[in-house]
Amino acid sequence: MNRWLILPVLVPFLSAVLLALLNGHPRLERAVNLVSCAGLTVFVFWLLGHVDSHGIQAMVIGGWFAPWGIAFVADRLAAIMLCLSMSVGTIVLVYTFFTVEPRQERYFFHPLSQVLLLGVNWSFITGDLFNLFVAYEVMLIGSYGVMMVGASKQQVRQTMKYIAINSIGSTLFVMACGLVYATLGTLNMADIALRSAQLEGERAALLTAVSMLLMVVFALKAAAFPVFFWLPDSYPIVPAGMNGYFAGLLTKVGVYSLLRLFVLCFRQPGAELVLEVLLVLSGLTMLFGVLGALCQWEVRKILSWHIISQVGYMVMGIGLAASGADVAQAAVAATIFYVVHHIVVKSSLFLIGGIAGRVSGSQELSQMGGIVELAPGVSILFLVAAFSLAGMPPFSGFFAKFVLIRAGLAGGHGVVVLVALVTSLLTLYSMSKIWNYAFWRAPSVAAAAGRYRAMMLPTAVLVLFTVLMGVVAEPFLRLANDAARDLLDPRAYQAAVLLPAPELAAAHAPTLGGVP
Repeated sequence: MNRWLILPVLVPFLSAVLLALLNGHPRLERAVNLVSCAGLTVFVFWLLGHVDSHGIQAMVIGGWFAPWGIAFVADRLAAIMLCLSMSVGTIVLVYTFFTVEPRQERYFFHPLSQVLLLGVNWSFITGDLFNLFVAYEVMLIGSYGVMMVGASKQQVRQTMKYIAINSIGSTLFVMACGLVYATLGTLNMADIALRSAQLEGERAALLTAVSMLLMVVFALKAAAFPVFFWLPDSYPIVPAGMNGYFAGLLTKVGVYSLLRLFVLCFRQPGAELVLEVLLVLSGLTMLFGVLGALCQWEVRKILSWHIISQVGYMVMGIGLAASGADVAQAAVAATIFYVVHHIVVKSSLFLIGGIAGRVSGSQELSQMGGIVELAPGVSILFLVAAFSLAGMPPFSGFFAKFVLIRAGLAGGHGVVVLVALVTSLLTLYSMSKIWNYAFWRAPSVAAAAGRYRAMMLPTAVLVLFTVLMGVVAEPFLRLANDAARDLLDPRAYQAAVLLPAPELAAAHAPTLGGVP
């Protein structure tokens, strides 16, 4: 079945082409888009079950064996992320059917949404560092288009900022790829893990320095401290519904890349230095993110700042991977579980924010109120999602933070654990501010009470999933533990990609510029 691994990339590509040809026929575009997303969702969930039962699957194209051919690899982590990408993408698409404007559909909204899916899926399934760069560029092209669709003055202004900062990140990324190739003679991730473990002395130190450059690139994409400043003003202007996909998935591509490269691939002596830096940055990311949220009085901006603070928890788990084998296993598993939790919860909160704005006629807390009376169902959904984001039991956020904090204490990192606990309390306070102003108090102006009930079904699906992850956490934690074990021990990954064996592939690798 390995030849089918290209489907998560091929299907969105073909769908984007078809939808571009169908532009001007909105009903047909919606049907094609939904069928494409739903069908691919079924496939990636099947792929997750197959990988979990039969091990890592790999496919190498281009007429070459790995490490020279283009590799597509599905391990547990990649399959989990593909399931999240497609399921959230499908749910968000249904939501946008009730929010997207005809003018936005005329400006290729549906083809651009498929281009965005193409880039995200490609980032998760690629087994090559340069192709990860290409996937990032495709994803960014789709995100630029979705942000700009409709072309209001605010959209143009914020999109140009977004393009500028990501252009800098892309330049650094391609420079880092060249430096990695000059140091190791390969860009295949399995081969990087093999060769980096054999480095010593100055070459190992050089690779650690290069990996620092990649850390900056992925931290920029993940919106970690200190390169998070682009996010709070960018995501609020994304069309309603699609901002749920942006909030849930796009920053997690950066977190995924940090996991993949710094836990699986870079294994040279001194690699733990990067993880220690990430641990320090995680605490600063949590703190600055939640403090930024406390200063905001617009729902979408509060939620955008909370993306930053929650990314800090995920980066914390990656940083703890340098704290010994037992702590690393628990920390990486907690990070994977946290990523799943946050994608679901943050996407649902942005969808709820869209409904709240529809009900009250505004996103400004000073102009909102009375949603408890006008839309009690929306209020219940918000409470569940907000409690989960803050880490209250019995929702998924509690288990994600509990496992992560326990790993931090086991590793002796009390300061970052304290920051995580304080951030959780401040998150609860920030969510209570939204509740008090937008939901609980009487409206300060006449509420618009727009149509919203059709938007609740896709939102409720996401909220129910976070409840399920909390009530029945064991299978999710088991899968996260297995995925963490795959990352920490790269031998199975190498054996699946570097056929017939990693040692044979390394022995037959060409010598380029004196680099084996």
